[in-house]
Amino acid sequence: MDAKAQSRLESAGLEVLGAYEGQGGPTVTEAFRRVVHLDAEPVERIPRSGGDARQVVDERWRARARAGGLVADDGSFLAAAGMELGWVRVRLTERTSISSTADQPGELLFIARSLSGHLALAASTEGGEYWLLEEKFPMAL
Repeated sequence: MDAKAQSRLESAGLEVLGAYEGQGGPTVTEAFRRVVHLDAEPVERIPRSGGDARQVVDERWRARARAGGLVADDGSFLAAAGMELGWVRVRLTERTSISSTADQPGELLFIARSLSGHLALAASTEGGEYWLLEEKFPMAL
């Protein structure tokens, strides 16, 4: 497991359970290409100008992740550690803040997928907004 990726995820309040060795479902690269692309349409837009924008991103991301079955009953799911590093199995905690995964201040990109591979959900920064982007992968079911 890459120490920098692990630190980034743990700093966002995620419990890192380890590298994902499974073969089913889309890879990080496949999910990225289908979820975050030029013609992507967000399922939610959150203005960055609001003082509570990061909190709103976290709340809405959690709500969509739970409603779509991205998060397992035990709170676990897969988070992208990077294109080459692949998926890491993580678990939500009370301290989890998806918006804290920003690599640079104000530049958020977080991609997650369900353990089954049926759903990917991303949070990203686009201009003056945070976007939540979602893609279903029915062939993974």
